[in-house]
Amino acid sequence: MLNKKVNAKKIILMLLIAIFVVSLSGCSSNSNDNDDVLRVGMELKWPPFETLDTSGKPEGISVMLAEELGDYLGREVEIVDMQFGSLITALETEKIDVILGSMSITEERAEKIDFSDPYMYFKILSVVNKNSGIENIDDIFNKEGVRFVSPKSFAQLDIAREKANNPQIIEFDDKATASLELASGNADVFMVDAVGAVSIAKNYPDDLFVVYDPVEVTPIGMGVRKGDIELLGEVNEFISKMDELGVNDRVGEAYKDTLNGLIGKGYEFYLNED
Repeated sequence: MLNKKVNAKKIILMLLIAIFVVSLSGCSSNSNDNDDVLRVGMELKWPPFETLDTSGKPEGISVMLAEELGDYLGREVEIVDMQFGSLITALETEKIDVILGSMSITEERAEKIDFSDPYMYFKILSVVNKNSGIENIDDIFNKEGVRFVSPKSFAQLDIAREKANNPQIIEFDDKATASLELASGNADVFMVDAVGAVSIAKNYPDDLFVVYDPVEVTPIGMGVRKGDIELLGEVNEFISKMDELGVNDRVGEAYKDTLNGLIGKGYEFYLNED
């Protein structure tokens, strides 16, 4: 009788252990599933870098780079579309894992997130309202009280604050509103990357023109959460091998015609500081 009780206790104990192990295994599986998804944040309103195709699917140079990064890391990629000004907050609050959305590396941003090594360089040009009295880059920075417009959190506004003569800063939530404000004559200058500058001017040919002398050449980096040393190391390793892995060749070939049609230069225009 005693042996039967002991055996029953052993069986119950073994069952409890089995249930506990299965439970732990399930939790571990869920955690790994989440870890396998790399949530990449960007604003899908900036063709040909970050945009949507006709069916609403993310596409563009940054989307292709995100997919290449995911392949390199062996992780599925989820593109998370949000306003540019919300990207850093989303990273800090763990809604995304990486920012890969044409974000300039600045000291102010680097206080909040960790940047990778540069993977591209943007030449910042100026879109100017024809009635502003501005003709060249000297006018942009020497004339007093020039009205600079831009989406919130754009690093180009820092250029205006630092270099312009008593500038007026006008900020909006998105590029479309900022562009309309410029075309309407309520602002004088919109400083933006080369593709953005040309496309904005083409949308309002009677009102706007582009000053092609670069305002600045800015390094573009991927952003990760402060202290995420492991992911930062993996991202930098990927960036260092982009040529070796053929990533830049594949992106350049995919967007050769698009970029040449927009700015008369290929993808290599963005890979060098010069």
